[in-house]
Amino acid sequence: MREHPVTWRVPTRILYGERDELTGMRTITEFAEKSGAALTVMPGGEHWFHTDEQLRFLDRWISA
Repeated sequence: MREHPVTWRVPTRILYGERDELTGMRTITEFAEKSGAALTVMPGGEHWFHTDEQLRFLDRWISA
């Protein structure tokens, strides 16, 4: 994104795990702000949503 900024033209929502070890909170927050995307942060979530709790959160988020 730093080298090739994106111009977003469609409504976008991002689900982010608070404990994501691949993408930092600052990076995802800046991307969401610049792209106009809605950002939802799951407390205690990881990069890969795989636990029962995380999958339930994902299901609710998708349905919202």
